[in-house]
Amino acid sequence: MAGRNCYVLLCVLFVVMIPICTIIALVMCGIFVAAPALQGIKMLPTECTVVSSGIVGEEVSCRCGGTRSRPCFSDFPCLQINVTYLSGSGENITSLLVDTQDIMGYARQCAVRTCATSEISNSLSVSSYKRYWGQEGMTYPCYYEDGNEREVSRTVVKASKWLVFHGLFWPLLILVLSYALGYFFCLKCIRLEE
Repeated sequence: MAGRNCYVLLCVLFVVMIPICTIIALVMCGIFVAAPALQGIKMLPTECTVVSSGIVGEEVSCRCGGTRSRPCFSDFPCLQINVTYLSGSGENITSLLVDTQDIMGYARQCAVRTCATSEISNSLSVSSYKRYWGQEGMTYPCYYEDGNEREVSRTVVKASKWLVFHGLFWPLLILVLSYALGYFFCLKCIRLEE
């Protein structure tokens, strides 16, 4: 009877508990690893020329860490850098520049999203970014996504087919192995019952 209880627990573990955790891991890897990597893979290289840049609107609020009981909030100035680039079809397009493709798609389109505890540090960081990347007439390599004419990215991070593969393969492998072991232990349970 004790052996049967052990197999029942293992059956539940491998058929219910591990698959639930694995499905959660698969969703998280899909959102935080595979999706940004796929977006980075779709980015096409071009050359950007700065048309204008400046601080626009009010400061943007951000969460700079902390704990659940003591969250840290800060503000940073919103720097917008307008650039022109040549698309694959040969069209000259004006867009807003962002530092990496990770920060594309935010409601407030700011070139850089620094969020340190000190607002002074954030302002200095944004000013430094403007000095290095936002001077009118500057030209440097950048990346655009075909069909997204609103934003271009100065750099591309997390752009690898292997990231997509590993982010999805390992959770799926664990899920399949879990069900295979669960089937084995459930079968043992049924055989002990007979």
